[in-house]
Amino acid sequence: MIDTNSTGQYQKISRMHFNRTKQCILLSTLAILTIFTIICFPEVAENQYAYSQSTNSTGNATGPEVDLINIHPSPSNVKAGSNFEILATVVNNLPDTIMLPAGRCDSPLTAFFMRNVLIRQDQFQGCTAASSPFELNQGEEVTVAGPVPGTIYQAIKAGKTSATATIYYLTENGQPGNVTKPFVFTIS
Repeated sequence: MIDTNSTGQYQKISRMHFNRTKQCILLSTLAILTIFTIICFPEVAENQYAYSQSTNSTGNATGPEVDLINIHPSPSNVKAGSNFEILATVVNNLPDTIMLPAGRCDSPLTAFFMRNVLIRQDQFQGCTAASSPFELNQGEEVTVAGPVPGTIYQAIKAGKTSATATIYYLTENGQPGNVTKPFVFTIS
């Protein structure tokens, strides 16, 4: 004779075990999908502020201590197929002097383009000696050009082009710093 009470308890325990197994599988799958998404698509979280923030590695929350302003291409009317450079003004709001790479062979300014521009390296043979750095005192500003010799920015397609410009410098005590700012221009 089969005890119906035992059979009912067995079925109840069996269902609870099955439900717990489903929950474990579901949670494990969800965790794997979350990790996969974070690894494969990191830009989903990173780009939400890409066009609204500037980065100043030695700055504080009260404002930029070194600023990068008036960023634009030269020539100002960039045409598809042509080479160009980037000009920007560096403003030193630090209480101390900063030093920028200077001279024919160096530039403190680099740029990254989201589309429409090819960055390529050229066989530049003109630089053999390093130049002294340019000192920018507190409250002063200077216009710089980039890229460094041997790097070419070539417009490959007409259209609105989003980009970021980064200036690299050294503080008076030798600490490296940089400022990155977004800018937009049109290639015709």
